Amino acid sequence: MSYLDKLKQLTAWDAEPALTETELEDVLASVALEDTVGLSPLHEEWTPTYDLNAAAAQAWLLKAAKAAALTDEPTAGIVTSKIFDNCRAMARLYAGKRNASTRI
Repeated sequence: MSYLDKLKQLTAWDAEPALTETELEDVLASVALEDTVGLSPLHEEWTPTYDLNAAAAQAWLLKAAKAAALTDEPTAGIVTSKIFDNCRAMARLYAGKRNASTRI
């Protein structure tokens, strides 16, 4: 399973407020780590290595930002503030697990 696929699972990426693959790829790029032999992400022989927990925390914050921009529709049956609160709670959960990298 690729890092992108794993991040999709950790973030419920296609559930509203949805994230795009481009947004998730940008998040992954921002949390790239040195690989197991010490090569930086800029090195041509770098083995992709990411802090998936940091990526998930950032992605959930993106979802929270999208939820914050929504307004509640009285007949929608969904309370936007609860979606926002849930996204923030998930961001805190993954932020607490940061720096645990996984090699796939």
